[in-house]
Amino acid sequence: MFSKLKTYLFGSIFRKGATLLTVLTLGSYALGLVRDILFARVFGASRMLDVYNAAFIIPDLLLNIFVAGALTAAFVPVFTHLYARNEDAEAEKVASTMLVAAPVILAILAIPVFIFMPRLADIVAPGFAFEDKELLVLMARLLLLSPIIFAISNTLGNILISYERFWGYGLAPIFYNLGIIIGIPLAKVFGPLGLVEGVVIGALMHLAIRWADIAKSKIQWRFPAQWRHPEFRKILKLMIPRMAGQPIEQITFFIFTSLASTLTVGSIVVLSFARNFQSVPVSLFGIAFSTAVFASLSKKAALGDRVGFLYQLRETAKALGIMTGLSAIFFFFFGEWVVRLFLGGGRFVEADVVRTGKLLAIFAFAIPAESFMHLIARSFYALKDTWTPLFVTLPGLVLIAILAKFLIPVMSLSALPFSYSVILTSEVILLTLILLKKLRRI
Repeated sequence: MFSKLKTYLFGSIFRKGATLLTVLTLGSYALGLVRDILFARVFGASRMLDVYNAAFIIPDLLLNIFVAGALTAAFVPVFTHLYARNEDAEAEKVASTMLVAAPVILAILAIPVFIFMPRLADIVAPGFAFEDKELLVLMARLLLLSPIIFAISNTLGNILISYERFWGYGLAPIFYNLGIIIGIPLAKVFGPLGLVEGVVIGALMHLAIRWADIAKSKIQWRFPAQWRHPEFRKILKLMIPRMAGQPIEQITFFIFTSLASTLTVGSIVVLSFARNFQSVPVSLFGIAFSTAVFASLSKKAALGDRVGFLYQLRETAKALGIMTGLSAIFFFFFGEWVVRLFLGGGRFVEADVVRTGKLLAIFAFAIPAESFMHLIARSFYALKDTWTPLFVTLPGLVLIAILAKFLIPVMSLSALPFSYSVILTSEVILLTLILLKKLRRI
């Protein structure tokens, strides 16, 4: 067993950078843990922290609709395809155009969101009092700066992935978390808005790290932007279904936040803390492994190498299954102990620890499924298919919302992670079957 695990972990997957990404992601989550410890002990499960967490919903939704997943899903396969066929100049024209287009589009989209934020706040947190909603609107409006910054940074990150350069890509989230931590002492001076200032500082550092790494690469920027370039238009076309599908996770937690705001004070906080712990193995293994193998899968697809594609996919899935399975077992049995160890104390009382631990134990069931979702989705994207994941996950969103709403009277806050785990696992099984059938036709 140990020898097989060693082979999976130190085989071909990690030769392409998964080890580096896993280590850097671990560093990011270590700093994220420090962030959560400070938040828990300084602010506790307070309404102010409820508001702060809720303020991220709309800006993060905007970011994820266009940039975080849609851009990656469309850009990397197209850019890698050109690069694999030695069309470097065309690849650089596409990259330069996207570097200009991404922040411009985000800025345009942010304008109506800024204007209608009071209406959106009523949807995000219907259970908040008037003064809490006023603070939510102000914080969310200021946080709209971060998606514009991330639009540039994530474009650079996708170029780094395509070149299989992972240092700047992996270091950037560490500095983002550092910026958020800086916001805690700023809150002592400027009040709740100090936390927002920390987020913006972190986003700027995120961008600076990736810009420094891309400067060392061989890319040559080719301005001005070429809006009519056929490959750029292809990227926009591929982004459309992903733009519809990417925010499903954010919409899910948008719905969860809305439902939690109607329950006891601190419900959003404990839900957020439980989700943060659960996302650690998802990022360490699911996102890191999938990101590291994405460029390789795209190259295999571009060259019509079905055998190589299946080998990369199979070996990654083996390692992913082992690591996420062990993680799920650990958090199910020891989740409350972990929460107590790191967050217990200060204003985060024992009742808050127990509530968070219970949610984490249920969220643990979603760790393997969510991790495999990243791998399977990127496999479809490598094949330039961004529609199939959408057709499966969009109905899943509706089912999660219905099931959570139905179970809340019985399970209270626990209904949210339970619904997420059950439906997500079903989606992964269905997508896997579709992917295997699709691969037989290559």
